[in-house]
Amino acid sequence: MMKCVIGFAGILCMIGSGVVQAQTPDYRNIEPMRLYVAYSKTSNIIFPFAISSVDRGSRDLMVQKAKGVKNILQVKAGKENFPETNLSIVTEDGKFYSFLVGYDSTPSVLNLQFPKYSQDASEETASLSKDTLNAADVERTADLVKISKRKHHGPHDRKFEIEAQLTAIYIKNDLFYFQVFLENRSSINYYTDQLKFSIRDRKIARRTAHQEVDVIPRYIAGNANLIKAKDNGVLVFVVPKFTIPDKKQLFLFLSEKDGGRNLKLKIKNHHLINAVPII
Repeated sequence: MMKCVIGFAGILCMIGSGVVQAQTPDYRNIEPMRLYVAYSKTSNIIFPFAISSVDRGSRDLMVQKAKGVKNILQVKAGKENFPETNLSIVTEDGKFYSFLVGYDSTPSVLNLQFPKYSQDASEETASLSKDTLNAADVERTADLVKISKRKHHGPHDRKFEIEAQLTAIYIKNDLFYFQVFLENRSSINYYTDQLKFSIRDRKIARRTAHQEVDVIPRYIAGNANLIKAKDNGVLVFVVPKFTIPDKKQLFLFLSEKDGGRNLKLKIKNHHLINAVPII
């Protein structure tokens, strides 16, 4: 009888052990990075992309985004010798950063910078909303479009040795990538005052108010502020997918700061419809 009890207990143990193993979650432990901050000094964490969210484990930790920028987080101690706490950050490229934060009156590192596309084990891709623009993917795609061979000769304009031409339109994930070639054949640098896409009425009657809608780029690759003398370059404008309504026209305006070399490209619906897909 005793053997039966022992045998039955052994079966129960094995079953129990099997249940425990079956319920063991499949996960990866993300080791947090160490960060030490002071009360009288500010530490700066510089990320490659804009900060989406920040969570601090304690009010003893003071955090804020640096004024005028979206990718620098400033951190300092709210009081001296606070107990160890943690800090979690998610950036717009979908990366998760985890820190264990301790107090040090003279931290050895005050400025910490992460490179783009780092594969550090302490970083992990976060699950963001589908509506969140993946900044890393957009920048990578824009960089590829910038160096890609121009596909066709689209609308262009030239004034006083400054020329602009729409050379290709690509599309990926409901985003247009406008590739624009700029050339300055003059001996004078061209400083940009305004550069914008605008949808306007095709015809404007006299004494009639007209409507104008600006299309704001999500991202611009290249130097849109300066076209050096005797030089050329390529800009890529990333804008949400759209088509041009009837009796409307799409323009790309480029105006010179303190100058009169203003350019205008008229983009038609067939240019948009024939955008090259990026797979």
